[in-house]
Amino acid sequence: MILTVLALLGMQQGIADRLSGRVPADVGAVVESLGTSAAARGLPIDPLIQKAIEGSAKGVPSARVIAAVRLVAMQLDTAAAALRAGGMISDTLAIAAGAFAINAGMDAGDITNLLMRRGGQTTVNVRLELNVAGTLVAIGVPSAEAADLVSASLQTGRPATDLLSLPSLVQGEVARGATPAQAAAGLARAAAAQARHGPPPGRPQPPPHPPSSPHP
Repeated sequence: MILTVLALLGMQQGIADRLSGRVPADVGAVVESLGTSAAARGLPIDPLIQKAIEGSAKGVPSARVIAAVRLVAMQLDTAAAALRAGGMISDTLAIAAGAFAINAGMDAGDITNLLMRRGGQTTVNVRLELNVAGTLVAIGVPSAEAADLVSASLQTGRPATDLLSLPSLVQGEVARGATPAQAAAGLARAAAAQARHGPPPGRPQPPPHPPSSPHP
C-alpha cells in the first residue's frame, strides 16, 4: 500500500514537472489529478498532458482546456473498456489509439467488434488497426463501415501495414464521385472477394480495389 502511494505521488510529480511553465496553474492541477488517477487505472497519461500543452500554447482559456482534458480522460476510459470487451489485455498505446478513433467519431462497439473478428492479434497490429480506422472515420467513413473495411482488408492475408493505404484509396474513390461510405463499402467488397478467391497462382497479390461506386 505504501509503495503504491509513493508510486502515485512520484507519477503526480512527474506530470507536474512536464507541465511546469507550459500551462496555467489551474490547468496543471487538474491534469496532475486526472493523470494520476488515469495511471492508477492503467491508462496512458501522455494524451492528457499533450492536450493541456496544446491548448495552452494556443492561448485557449483554462476552462476550455480543462474541459478538453476531461473529455480525453473519458475517451481513454471508453477505449480501454472497448478493448477489454474485445478480449485484449491492457496496452497503453492501444488504448491511446482507441481514444484517437473514438475522438474521430468511431463507436466503442465497433472497436470491440473489430477486435473480436481477429482473435490472437498482436498489440502492434491492434494499434495500427485502430489508428487506420480512426483516420477513415475522420475523413468521413461511418464508424461501422470503417471497421468493416479494416477487418475485410486483414482477411486477405496481406501484411497489416498495408492498412495504411486504405485512407488514400478511399479518398481516391471519393475524388471519382463516390461518398466515403460508398468508397469504403466497395473496397471492403473487393477485399472480401480477394480473401475468398486469392490471387492467381504464381502472381503477386494486387491491392484491393473496388468496382466503380454509383453516384449518390
